[in-house]
Amino acid sequence: MQKIVSQLDPKTETELTSKLKEAYDIRGRDLAHSIQLTEQVLQEFTVAQSEVGVASSQNQLGLFYLIRGEFEKAEEFSQSALRYFESANDLKGTADARYNIGSIYYRTDKYHLGLIELSRCLSIYRQLNDYSNQARTLKSMGTIYEYFNDREKAIESYEKSIDASRRVNDASLESNALNPLSGIYFKKGLEKLATETIERSIELKTKTNDIRGLAFALYGRAKIAVKQGRPQEALVDLEKTVAILAEAGDTLGLGMAYNKTGSAYELLSDLRNANFYYLKALELGEQNHVQFVSFKANYNLYLLAKKQGDAKRSLDHLEKYFLQKEQVINRENYSIIKSYESLSKIESLEREAHAQIEKNEIIEKKNAELDSFFYRVSHDLKEPISSLLGLYYVAKMDVKDESTMRLFDMYHSQTLRMNDIVMGLINLTEIKNTEKLKSRIDFGKLVDECANSCRYLPNFNNVSIQKEIEVFDFNSEWAIINTILQNLIENAIKYSRNDCESFLRVTIKKETDSVIMIVQDNGQGIPIDHHEKIFNMFYRATDRQQGSGLGLYILKRAVERLNGTIVLSSTPNIGSTFQVNLPLI
Repeated sequence: MQKIVSQLDPKTETELTSKLKEAYDIRGRDLAHSIQLTEQVLQEFTVAQSEVGVASSQNQLGLFYLIRGEFEKAEEFSQSALRYFESANDLKGTADARYNIGSIYYRTDKYHLGLIELSRCLSIYRQLNDYSNQARTLKSMGTIYEYFNDREKAIESYEKSIDASRRVNDASLESNALNPLSGIYFKKGLEKLATETIERSIELKTKTNDIRGLAFALYGRAKIAVKQGRPQEALVDLEKTVAILAEAGDTLGLGMAYNKTGSAYELLSDLRNANFYYLKALELGEQNHVQFVSFKANYNLYLLAKKQGDAKRSLDHLEKYFLQKEQVINRENYSIIKSYESLSKIESLEREAHAQIEKNEIIEKKNAELDSFFYRVSHDLKEPISSLLGLYYVAKMDVKDESTMRLFDMYHSQTLRMNDIVMGLINLTEIKNTEKLKSRIDFGKLVDECANSCRYLPNFNNVSIQKEIEVFDFNSEWAIINTILQNLIENAIKYSRNDCESFLRVTIKKETDSVIMIVQDNGQGIPIDHHEKIFNMFYRATDRQQGSGLGLYILKRAVERLNGTIVLSSTPNIGSTFQVNLPLI
């Protein structure tokens, strides 16, 4: 690809960069002007063919449109910026774009995807010692944990956000985390601490002149007032909150404020106004796909209709509430919150696979039938499987009878296996259809990441992981190399033995014209009569461990993608050695 040379002189570039910073700094006071200023800068960078300037401007616009609740436009700008930053190996830019995308996801109904994107950018910000962005990312992650009713993880994230804010003496960032932390304190019965915390937040927001942030602080104080039976005081704060957020176009915040305004009017027995604001919240949530706002509004409308004796309307809102709540608090998403580090790679492959499915016209004809199968599995099975997992989670909370729960456990075990198969097929689609984008492979770091992502496996702490990794330059497709190592390391840990000191040895070295990756273990081993079949789709050599039978098939396809070869040497109760040879060119 021909490199585009920027026509900007250094002085002009500095001036435009300064304007971007100015637009960013005033976003809390005058978001409309921030957008206008950034769009002007984007135009100038575009004319001058400055790729980095265009990407930086697009990413900032992505953030601003995110704040305004224009999620499609926000994602379009952010995804465009992300493509440039990743191709340029710009870590800071990549993290900033992923922060936008993650925030877009959790403000709609893709909570687990939001958590994945935020965890990725948090990792980069930590590498860069960027405490300001660590603070805002941790605050957003805390919000997602709250959506899943995991208060302890939410508190942990908010407290870490506050600590990072104080490291850079940023009072506005600190107050961002104080707002939701106050709400959790109140739910835990710590009313005095909750009040002190939200008052501190309001003080900081006023001091820093962060108008939009002040709206959320006032909303936090209004929530406490409603809970304590002081609706008139709450309405004063909520009126200011709604005015500010409506001006900023903050869909999520406005929907939350409408719901709470309805609650305040209901306390005053003004059911007409209560119904009006609940319906405004519901309309806003459904129009902008903000699931969290919608299901709260439906629950409030259910209770209100019940109070008014309208059984039909009450049941209608109750049904919608349960359907939406299932999507917000389902078992799959809950498990991702508990172990998102180990599952983030799989969810990333899912997103890419969906994008490739939408472009199925470019898929080779000889694989049309198989790709159609992937399409049906990923689109037809994924949602019902998620619902089944969600039902199990609800049952686990509500069912007390042990014999009944055993039946649910049996059903859950098989549902998890179906989910593994679906995710494996999505992984295969990713391997086959993603663009061949190469980057430098840091094998030491990658092996550590793959091993750490297996911490959720029961045998992980019993396996000694040994590494013999040469340092050399090697450019390849990171996602495919990751898939190869992830499958080999995960299998070695999963099929380790309990009757000996288990080990897993990873050796990576460079030879004349190839890279050699060897993963050796002293685990259960594979009988020789299974060796020729072990790489077949859905083939399982043992029933001692649950699995989809797709892992080694995916491994083989990944190796073939890179024009490599794989050799297996294995003996039962002695162990296995997988050697992957990849050409350097």
